[in-house]
Amino acid sequence: MRISSFTAAFEQGVHRVIADVDGVPLWFESADVALTPSTEAFASAMLIPAIARGETLTVEDALSPVWLSNVSRILPVFHEWWGYPELPPQPVSVRTSGVAQSESTALCFSGGVDSFYTLLRSGHTINHLVFVIGFDMTLDDRARFEAFEPSLRAAASATGSHPVVIRTNLREHPAFAPVSWERTHGGAMAAIGHVLNGEAGRLLISASQTHAQTDPWGSHWRIDRFWSSEKLQVITAGAELHRYEKVREIAREPLAHAHLRVCWENREPSGNCSRCEKCVRTRLSLAECGELNHYSAFDGAASLLEDINALPHSNGIKLAYRSLLESPRLDRRLKRAIRRLIARNKKFMRRRERLAKIRKRVRQTSKWLAQNPLWQKLPWRLRLWIDSRIRHNQ
Repeated sequence: MRISSFTAAFEQGVHRVIADVDGVPLWFESADVALTPSTEAFASAMLIPAIARGETLTVEDALSPVWLSNVSRILPVFHEWWGYPELPPQPVSVRTSGVAQSESTALCFSGGVDSFYTLLRSGHTINHLVFVIGFDMTLDDRARFEAFEPSLRAAASATGSHPVVIRTNLREHPAFAPVSWERTHGGAMAAIGHVLNGEAGRLLISASQTHAQTDPWGSHWRIDRFWSSEKLQVITAGAELHRYEKVREIAREPLAHAHLRVCWENREPSGNCSRCEKCVRTRLSLAECGELNHYSAFDGAASLLEDINALPHSNGIKLAYRSLLESPRLDRRLKRAIRRLIARNKKFMRRRERLAKIRKRVRQTSKWLAQNPLWQKLPWRLRLWIDSRIRHNQ
């Protein structure tokens, strides 16, 4: 994979930085702040997509020696997690001149529990509150952004920070899109920090996992700091607490009452749907704190029992549910509903494990057939039927 032709432009009040990635432009733009055409930004974004294809990332410009040294420490982790080859990026040269780092701090802000906790409880002074259109929200989703923008600007105003909106076509880029966002989003957020490195010398990424959790994830306390360069320090914030513990920390904050946004299923044209598993789990935690009915961003407590019972299963047996069952402050009826949800989820997990085993056997059978010379001796209609049944079961 090759990155070249780094340029910057300012037209009609919009700052834009562009690079060519395998012949297709990749861009970031903002009307709120000047952006830097940082080679580290584009390289951070495209490193995982390149090695996922088994290719070396070639950068036709100079790269930071600090960034290159740090990335060499990320590659073994990617190999451990996902089996990617440890292929270091290849720039045409290594930058030698040092530059001063800005004293300002930027926070990637989605309006969720993790980012609100970082904003209100991390102890960092936040100078720039950054939201990216093209990450969780698609570039053409104007309705959802117009619903969220007042929350971004209200949070910035309340905390004395500068609201920054950046747009990018990164997730739509054909070289980036084939790899799971669950693996690539950490490098994508680091890219945002690097295009802002003329304005901010630190980028805070809110932890979604604690120091006790080691599951592979694109943004992770094990790797976030290694996206840093001499101009940008990338910092993981909030890994000391589980998310349900963060809910308890921010539950009584008036700013969160009106602006907390956790929904990712996008069932509603704007805001939280209040019915998906993540919304229901957050509402339960807020109810346990006695704060749910203060949250205009969610449906109140009246429908909570019905919404728990409507969930077919949860995404794993969350620690939050276990904690809620132990709390003396949660209504007994809600606890019974949680136990039923956990039971449904156990059944779901068992079914999923059985299906995974079946699919594994099917793949093994398909591989064996392809290598067996007797396969070619079968009538072609029979081979076609067997092949169709194998694909159907996969």
